[in-house]
Amino acid sequence: MNFINRAWLYIVRKKGKSTLLFIVFLVMATLVLTALSLGSASETARENLKKSIGGKFLVACDYSENNPYLKIEQNENGMLVYTTQQISPELVEQIRNIKGVEYCSAEDESLVTCPDMKWFAGNVPIVEEFRQSAKIIGTWKSSENSLFTSGRLTLAEGRHITPEDHKKVLISKDLAEKNDLKTGDTIRTEKGFDLEIAGLFIPRELESVNEQVTTYDKIQNLIITDLSALVEMENGPSVQGFKELEVSVLDPEEMESIMSQIKEIQEVDWKGFTVTEENDSYESTVSSLKQLSGLASAFLVIILAASVAVLSLILTLWARGRVHETGVLLSAGIRKSLILGQYMAELMLIAFAAFLLSYFSSSAAVSRTGELLAAGQKAFGVQEEDEGADAGSRGGSGIGTQDGIREMGPADLEVTVQLKDMILLFLAGLAVISISAGIASVSVMRLKPREILAKMS
Repeated sequence: MNFINRAWLYIVRKKGKSTLLFIVFLVMATLVLTALSLGSASETARENLKKSIGGKFLVACDYSENNPYLKIEQNENGMLVYTTQQISPELVEQIRNIKGVEYCSAEDESLVTCPDMKWFAGNVPIVEEFRQSAKIIGTWKSSENSLFTSGRLTLAEGRHITPEDHKKVLISKDLAEKNDLKTGDTIRTEKGFDLEIAGLFIPRELESVNEQVTTYDKIQNLIITDLSALVEMENGPSVQGFKELEVSVLDPEEMESIMSQIKEIQEVDWKGFTVTEENDSYESTVSSLKQLSGLASAFLVIILAASVAVLSLILTLWARGRVHETGVLLSAGIRKSLILGQYMAELMLIAFAAFLLSYFSSSAAVSRTGELLAAGQKAFGVQEEDEGADAGSRGGSGIGTQDGIREMGPADLEVTVQLKDMILLFLAGLAVISISAGIASVSVMRLKPREILAKMS
């Protein structure tokens, strides 16, 4: 009779001990599988968070005294402050080509007067000089501008602005309909520049009736153009490039590396720029997931250590009562390794059944845990939304209030028992059983056959 058959017969014969071991294994497996599932869920949510939120930092012209290129001049309109070193399209292209960069939203803005245009009126009185004016944004690639990547604007007709364009614009579909314009038509400015309409966009939402907004700040009146057109229309040293560049990265955890690579670009003097990390949204959201992952790992270690201790104690006590059985087997010529194999097989057979059943008990446990965590996440998300609404109301109604901020809610935490968790459970269980059986058997297996026979007598 081989040791597996003997193990099975022992399990059937010792129903009380087998049932106790089954309960111990089931509890251990349920706790281990719950911890593994929580850890896997937090890591999955973290990866999803990276994709949904990403990360960003801002490269901007420095207007402090630290900038050696800063100029302050007096003109008929007052004081003009600008920097002679601005962000060039070539620099934007270099940054965009760095691995891990997702979008580059480079822009500068001004006001443009178009006497023949019919604008959507704001509710804030303005002087006569600006009544036929609208905000115009010079951009690198409109497809990567934060207004479009954040979803605030959606291209409805035509195409996006590219760095190769000159005197091309995007306007809102509402503004085009109000002025009987379509793609391919031109808009004439007060200074005689003809701007060709390359595409029409639709705002996701308009300003509310209660918002205080000027005519030139209304999003329906916004004009987006290429940098070269803006430079030509402004025709001055203050507009020769972009004032700021928002860089979005795929993985927020690679932010520092990408920022370091950018500062190594030799073609510019970085004394004239500031590089500011804007990663608070990701860090604040992911911190709870990191804590959960850490707690799950600590919980798993504690469970495994406790399982080894409890199982070793139980098996040690039982091993002392099996000296007679061990002596009989030795006297029958069965090697110690086969006897130990029988003990291991007994544990493995019981554990296998308990581990399979633990899938259902763990699924119930993680489902309840997931509901509790989701409730906490929902409450956190509502709080963040309220805070964001308060911040928005304080920030006014300008177009730039929410630019570049991706919509995000609380991290989705879906806790389920996965196949990889079951595999890890069986591997961890095998390790625990091997260690525990080894510890329990050493007191008997280290004895020589004569010593075991002597104890039997």
